[in-house]
Amino acid sequence: MTLQHLPEECINRKVLQAVAKAIRILESVPETTVEYDISKDDAVFLCSAISDLWTVLYSNGYTLDAETKRLRRTANDN
Repeated sequence: MTLQHLPEECINRKVLQAVAKAIRILESVPETTVEYDISKDDAVFLCSAISDLWTVLYSNGYTLDAETKRLRRTANDN
């Protein structure tokens, strides 16, 4: 799957919500890595995937609220 970067006003909110949900799910995985006994390579791929998902949010002006884990707009530094 690829995500095309679109101008902020054109980004589909459902895509951003799906990305946010994926981040929340993937970030809960490291707590159980011992149980699943994933390899070092798999752990690297997992970290890379999470980083890429965060990049999609950040590049479109969004983040996840630290307390509620909900999608929110970032403050503009303009």
